Amino acid sequence: MIDEYTHQQKQTVQELERSLTQGITKSTIFDLQQDYIHDPEICLTSVSFLPQILAQRINEEIIRPLREIEPQHHFYPLDSMHTTIKNIRLKHDPPLFTPSDVEKVDKLFQEIIPSFPTFDFVLEDVLALPTSAALMGYSDQTLQKLVLALDEGLKSIGVPDDKKYFSDSIFWSNVTFCRFVERPGERFLAALRQMRNIVIGTSRVEKIHLITCNFTCSSNSKKIIGEYSLRT
Repeated sequence: MIDEYTHQQKQTVQELERSLTQGITKSTIFDLQQDYIHDPEICLTSVSFLPQILAQRINEEIIRPLREIEPQHHFYPLDSMHTTIKNIRLKHDPPLFTPSDVEKVDKLFQEIIPSFPTFDFVLEDVLALPTSAALMGYSDQTLQKLVLALDEGLKSIGVPDDKKYFSDSIFWSNVTFCRFVERPGERFLAALRQMRNIVIGTSRVEKIHLITCNFTCSSNSKKIIGEYSLRT
């Protein structure tokens, strides 16, 4: 039986889809780029990296067939695949945060995250977004409580999250696996629609990483600031 909070997440994702078809974007949308790997703009965010087996499954079942249709887009390598837990500062050059901000966030995360239990993301449902494509990550209410606690904490230390979200109360995550370099063709979009209800598997979130990186978490830009274990 589906968890009630998961049901709310799925309903909100459907609302997001409907709004996008109407040309309404309530959340932060980034522009198309030609070179994502060498993007100099850096963000501050917290993520859970995917287990290798799930990253490989995404690569085989989702990325590989899409790359055969339109190889020009940026497809994420295995070691860049992640679910975002809580954004802190959006990408910018120069960064929109200071070394002092990073120290304060690190201390805050050390205080808050270990008080929350481990939880799962069920990875299923592919969505085509205006400039990217992503696999949804649904969870129980632990995510909501964690995000709200981190959000309040970030405000209290003067480093509030600067991202706009579709909902201020229902949160889910996703694994972005593709960033577009141009508007995809109809064959590519049709393939994404066929993957709408795909089921990849379950990812257990036991550790959260605070990182700085560019838009696609490329290995040349990624720097791990801290690692925080959830309560088992």
